[in-house]
Amino acid sequence: MPLNKTIMTANPKHTFKHILLILLSFFYTVSLLAEELNIPDIGESAATTLTLTDEKLMGEAVVRNIRRAGKLIEDPLLNQYINDIGNKLVSVSGNQYYHFKFFIVDDKTINAFALPGGFIGVHYGLFLASRNESELASVLAHEIAHVTQRHHARAYDLGQNYETPVLAALIAAIILGANGNELGQAALASIAGGTAQIAVNFTRRNEKEADRLGIKMLNQAGYDAHSMTTFFEQMYKESRLYGSQGPEFLRSHPVSENRMAEAKLRANQMPLHQPPSSEMYYLMKERIEINSEMDEKQLLKKYASQIKHKTYTNKNAAQYGYAIALLKNNQLIKAKKIILQLRAQSPSRIAYIITEAQIAAKSGEYNDSNRIYKNALDDFPNNQPLTLNYAEALIQQKQYRQAKDILTKHLRTAESLPILYKLLSQVEAKLGNQAATHEIMSQYYYSIGQTHQALSQINIALKTPNLDFYAESRLSAQKEKLQTEIKILNRKELK
Repeated sequence: MPLNKTIMTANPKHTFKHILLILLSFFYTVSLLAEELNIPDIGESAATTLTLTDEKLMGEAVVRNIRRAGKLIEDPLLNQYINDIGNKLVSVSGNQYYHFKFFIVDDKTINAFALPGGFIGVHYGLFLASRNESELASVLAHEIAHVTQRHHARAYDLGQNYETPVLAALIAAIILGANGNELGQAALASIAGGTAQIAVNFTRRNEKEADRLGIKMLNQAGYDAHSMTTFFEQMYKESRLYGSQGPEFLRSHPVSENRMAEAKLRANQMPLHQPPSSEMYYLMKERIEINSEMDEKQLLKKYASQIKHKTYTNKNAAQYGYAIALLKNNQLIKAKKIILQLRAQSPSRIAYIITEAQIAAKSGEYNDSNRIYKNALDDFPNNQPLTLNYAEALIQQKQYRQAKDILTKHLRTAESLPILYKLLSQVEAKLGNQAATHEIMSQYYYSIGQTHQALSQINIALKTPNLDFYAESRLSAQKEKLQTEIKILNRKELK
């Protein structure tokens, strides 16, 4: 039975509407449990009816809702790092159609997923579980291959006649079912019914294809081609040891001994690359550890013990974590000494530069802090982590015009995290620019998936007294665009 008919038989009037409403309202986490749930893994179809634009819109909608639920880690250093690795792999993937975006999900479970349109998510638990940079890259390479081979579009074609919103509903159902939601479980049972065998075979082909292309990508990008196998083997051992409590990654990416053997054989045919992990890999692992530890005193104790007993994996990363822990505990002289030692070794390391500037600001040395940021931005124009942290420092110092200048310049030239819009809106409010405050806040709300709130902010901006002709025209155009999008979403909910 085609997927569209299966979905509608569950509840002809309302199942679809309810799932889409939930899709548009919240996402806790994303887990494409394809093989376990007997659902396609969502490559190339000779003539797929799902367009590239459809895929992009779906992926964007899901990411906005993950962000809206507060489940994206918005740390600009982590965001830049995961995108640097991902884009290095994409550059050798033969990709012609997708603009990839990589992000880290605030979830300690070991998992990763690909969404339609080139959006790749990695749970921070998987980042921590990786033992080296090549293993982390191997997961990204596998997910990239799912996208470049249009596996989402193939899954869509299996259902053939159902409309674009159905695949979004399918994703919502998988997510809801994975989290024990009764509606999600019912939707999954309905979707899966009558398509089990073809779905399983389809998924196995996709996984093997993603392995093959991912291993090739790893090798061409200079990573260890064997790392995919070693990571899967480690996960496989844990799953056998812990059973149902094993890594969730294996429930969304089923691994068999045969599949691992095939992957190992392919890797053996590649030239041997075993590069050491970059220092940034270890630094970013420490940032995740720091972000996930709420007790600042416990954090300091942990790093002090690591340094004393030399129980760290990477000394510089441990020192970096120690400096941040000292900063958080107001031990600023000691923190400054450590970060200056690290900067002496790597003067251009953005992570060290930001920490040095933060220590200076917390010590009341604002001129030094601003000088550090300004010099770094001269060397690395539009660097997002530097821009965000410099803007926050200037706002704390009530230097609103300077903050506005660097935020406006950055937002004109770079794709940005939503928090930058929020900061600029706060700055405009401090400067008394009412219309700009609400217009930019509208951009912030839209970027986190709150379209109705975005429209509300535009309406408030349009009520600003003495608006000039150009501002009113721009705001009116934005209002019309948002209203159109809301109408489209409402029509989809009612199908």
